Amino acid sequence: MRRRSHLAVTLVALLTVGASIVTTTPRGSALAADPQHQLAATQAQLADAQATRASLQATLDQQRGRLADLQTQASYLASALDLARSELADVTAQYDKVYSLLLQVRRQVDQIKARLAQLNAQIAELDAQLNRVAAEIGRRTLELQAREALLQEHLRSAYAESQTSLLEILLSSSSLDDVTTQVSYLLTVSEQDGALAEEIRTIRAELDTRRQTLQEGRRVLDQARAEAAAQETSLRLREGELAQMEAQLASLKAAADRKRAEQEAALNASLQAKGDVEAQIAAVERAAAAQARLVTQLQNQAASLQAQIDEARRRAAAEAARNQVSASGFQWPEAGRNVTQEWGPTSFVLEPPYTYQGTYYPHFHAGIDIADGCGTPLMAAKEGVVVASGQPLYPFDSGFGVVIQHEGGIQTWYWHMQPRVVVSPGQIVLGGTVVGYEGSTGNSTGCHLHFATNLNGVWENPRNWLP
Repeated sequence: MRRRSHLAVTLVALLTVGASIVTTTPRGSALAADPQHQLAATQAQLADAQATRASLQATLDQQRGRLADLQTQASYLASALDLARSELADVTAQYDKVYSLLLQVRRQVDQIKARLAQLNAQIAELDAQLNRVAAEIGRRTLELQAREALLQEHLRSAYAESQTSLLEILLSSSSLDDVTTQVSYLLTVSEQDGALAEEIRTIRAELDTRRQTLQEGRRVLDQARAEAAAQETSLRLREGELAQMEAQLASLKAAADRKRAEQEAALNASLQAKGDVEAQIAAVERAAAAQARLVTQLQNQAASLQAQIDEARRRAAAEAARNQVSASGFQWPEAGRNVTQEWGPTSFVLEPPYTYQGTYYPHFHAGIDIADGCGTPLMAAKEGVVVASGQPLYPFDSGFGVVIQHEGGIQTWYWHMQPRVVVSPGQIVLGGTVVGYEGSTGNSTGCHLHFATNLNGVWENPRNWLP
């Protein structure tokens, strides 16, 4: 009687366990592979999908940055073209200045072409990455469907078998130990189904991550393609404008060459009229050497004068507003702007030799000559500090002149002035301040101002700074 009671209690307990198995984790046939190992592999794939998303997001951020940079470059190009166009439209356009502007524009066009090529290559690579993500989504979707079907089959099988399995185990077992072993087996199989369900949830999370990655990538890729196409269209238009302006530049160069030839012929004729050409040439060469030494000396003084230049700049702001100045803050040193000789290589034999940008020239005019009449007031082209005045090149050159140091390593030279120089070294001057008067001192063929700009030891075209 006691044994039957104990058996009844055991039966009730087993039925209770069986009911729990049916309602929570149905039993099914064992998985083809180790479910824990399969779950770990799936979790690794989820981590890989998240890493792929992070990597692709970094690529997308870089893509956005390159698009912004390309847009900035295109804006610079448009501004440069507008400036070149306005210079060409000016009836007083100078070939050297416009040529320099168009050279900068051409370089910007080449830079934008290179950036567009890089962008298109990156678009192609991004497209390939997104295609790989899409293919992986398709493959993992099929695996998810297979896993879901397997779990559903397990659940159907477990539901059908669980109605009799516990009773059969109880009746067919020879002892309670055998019953316990069989029930443990049922519980183990249910844990496998639980692992399968967890794997399915992980695959779904992985697929969500990959779909979000694909959606965001496609959106940015479409933006990049549209922007690249717009920039390519704009660039073709800009190149057309540039080609037209370069064609106009050719006629401007021809006019500049004619003007230069006329100026040089007049200067050579004037020189021949004065006689003793060889002696004058030798004197000019000695003066040029002394001039180069003085440039170096004045450059060494420039650093200590920067604070004075800054102060002069502040005080010059109001004054500059009343005068016509260039974007870099320079104005013409004479009001008339009657240029009688341009800057650069020349056939005028009185000009000394000079090597510019690696090319040697036997005769080179290192400034521009302006002739508005003897005694015309000469004005500082910009605020700065007077670093030399009087006869700084004596005895190599008896000419009177003034040298002003400006910020950024730029010096302006005012030469052949009348002896009555009105400024002295160390004096701070503003743009438009009178520094002397037009004369014909030194190696000169007549009253004029030799106006020169020296940038860090190199004679450059003053027109690059003038309005």
